[in-house]
Amino acid sequence: MTSHTDAVAHFLSSCQGLTTLFLEEIIRDVDIGVHDHEIGNPQRVRFDIYVLIPDIQNPENDSIDEVLNYEYLIDSLEQVLSLGRFSLLETLANNVLDKILMPNCVEAASVVLTKLDVLDGDGQLGCSMTKIK
Repeated sequence: MTSHTDAVAHFLSSCQGLTTLFLEEIIRDVDIGVHDHEIGNPQRVRFDIYVLIPDIQNPENDSIDEVLNYEYLIDSLEQVLSLGRFSLLETLANNVLDKILMPNCVEAASVVLTKLDVLDGDGQLGCSMTKIK
């Protein structure tokens, strides 16, 4: 799969519904980069995270215990960022994907990482990855 849209299409072709949990526009200062001027100088990175769960979650008792608590997305991101410095967005994206794919009910996930301060107002630079279990 090459994108979150492809993953959604794949799952919709094999089940009757899909639940997507998401965390968008979370901005963190991250020590990331391969260039000398980047090392030790945290950069603003935006995280957009999407998790796919086959079928529609319909809690009978309207209880958080009946669904995947999507606060785990924030916790997962913070745990990965606490690991330390990353040289590549691809490494960081893979680490985030591995962490958010851990719950059994999650079948696929996408992350989009954007370095916000690299280009001087002329577009965005980043990395997008999607994994399916």
